[in-house]
Parts: sequence; structure tokens; C-alpha cells
Amino acid sequence: MLSDYPVYEPDLGLIERMLQMERYAWLSLTHDMGTVMSIDGRFDDVNTHWEAVTGYDESELLGSYLVEYMHYDDRERALADLQSLITADVSTTSVVFRFLCKDGEYRRLSWNLMFSPEHESYFCTVKDVNESLSDKAIRYAYKDVLTGLGNRLFLMDAVPEWLDEAQREGSQLAVCFLDLDGFKLVNDTYGHKAGDLLLKKVAEKLTRSVPRTCAIRLGGDEFVIVMRDIRSREEVGSQVRGLIDNINMPVCIEGQDCSVGVSVGVSLFPEDGNTVEELVQVADNAMYDVKREGKNNFAFSENASETDAA
Repeated sequence: MLSDYPVYEPDLGLIERMLQMERYAWLSLTHDMGTVMSIDGRFDDVNTHWEAVTGYDESELLGSYLVEYMHYDDRERALADLQSLITADVSTTSVVFRFLCKDGEYRRLSWNLMFSPEHESYFCTVKDVNESLSDKAIRYAYKDVLTGLGNRLFLMDAVPEWLDEAQREGSQLAVCFLDLDGFKLVNDTYGHKAGDLLLKKVAEKLTRSVPRTCAIRLGGDEFVIVMRDIRSREEVGSQVRGLIDNINMPVCIEGQDCSVGVSVGVSLFPEDGNTVEELVQVADNAMYDVKREGKNNFAFSENASETDAA
């Protein structure tokens, strides 16, 4: 009879102690500012590196909430990026925002984040991007930790210089906002590890497919491609079509063929905007138009004088 067999009861106390040990070891080993935050953004654990940069010691940060330190203008975007780790089936992301320090000044901090369902917590490493950094550290701060592409910080720091250059030379520049179609299905079917490997494969395709570009991972399964010195709208359309075809090709992930689509919105400088923020927003809106029309395609801004589609 079933009742004759002993019932296994997990040692919840032991499991909790093991999870706590993992958190402690992770915080102790990182050379950067490190924190473990709850799902609602509360500082549950921090290492000792925060005081030198922000002025806050451990006791002042513990129990407080990240949103308290975020610059108001950065909150919506940064919190959306954090939430994407829970809702969008991606395991890592990076975000940059202004952090209120103890002296009342804001410092721009670059955050690399991972969400652990087992711990129900965010694991974060944080760098101060205002301080004087070595060339190696600067390169690290500008790279997405998963794919090696440029990150949002690179987009905001490097692209304005390209816009100034294009303005001086009277040339055009295109910003393409990419969002993968079907990425959640890959995660649900094969797991997060497969999803991470697929993102790396997509990153490789982005860097190989389109010449004279810079590929950036914003976070999750969203990417930006910046095309410099473009000669015509037709040239951009041709390159984006080729990129879509390339991303559509299946890749082998741990012995399984995985495939995704991609929806792409395109904005052009100078006709669609004069700043990085304007161009990315216009391209993002065009990308959502593609999503509504059936996905796996591309479109220029509605404000453009001519619309192209694959």
C-alpha cells in the first residue's frame, strides 16, 4: 500500500540556507558594486563597494527601494527593462540610469541584471560610468554581457557623435529597431539556456549581415542597428530584407533546429528626427506597425514620404 512508503519532506531550512550561501558568495566575489534585489526592487543584499561610489553604506541601502534613487526621467524605461526579465522570457539585460547619491548628485550607473526564479530575485552588478576608466573598463561598460554587442549606454554615448558627423557632411543615417518574433516559444519549448544561445546566434547574424553598421542589444530580444552613410531608402530596404531572411534561417541549438522571425521599424536621419531618442522612438513605433500587420517584415516611419515593405 502507498501508506507503507515513507513520505519525503524537503528540508526547507536547508534549501533556504543554500540559497543564502549562493547570494553571499556571488556578492563577495564580484569586483563591482553588487546587489540582490527582490522582485519589487527592494535592496535585500549589497556588497561593500557601494559606499565609495554612492556614499551609502550597506545599512542605508538595505530595505530601501531602487525606484527611490532613480532620476524621474529615467524611471519608466529602466523599470520596464527590469520587468522584461520576468515577463519576456529573457535571462539577462542591461540598463543605464541616473542614480541619486548621498551627496544629492546623480551619477550615471550601468547595471547588468539577471533574474533568478529560484531565488525570486534580481542579481545585479553595477558600474559607475562617470568615473575615469581604463580603456579596457570602458570597452566592458559599453558591451552587452550576453551577446558582446554594444549596449544601451553605447547607443546613447556613441551615436550622437555619428549624428553630428552626418550633419556636418550632409549624409544620411538609418536607425532600425528589431524585435524578435517567436522568441518566447523557443524559451517555453527548450528553456532559457537555449534562448540565450539563440540570442547570441542572432547577434552574430546582425554583425555579419549588414555592412557599415553598428549592432546594439537594448535588452531582452530587442536590438538596434545603426546604418551610417546610407545613400538611399532603397539601399536600406534591401539590406533590411536580407537581414530578415538571414534571421529567419534556422540555427542548431543543442541539437535542435530553432527559428525566429523579426519585426523591424526604420527611421531616417535627418527627416525623422535629430536625436538618438527621437530616431529610436520613431523606429520603435514603425516596428509596432509591423507587429500589428502580421510580423516578420519591416516598415519605415509613417511620416516618411515613401513607405517600403518586404
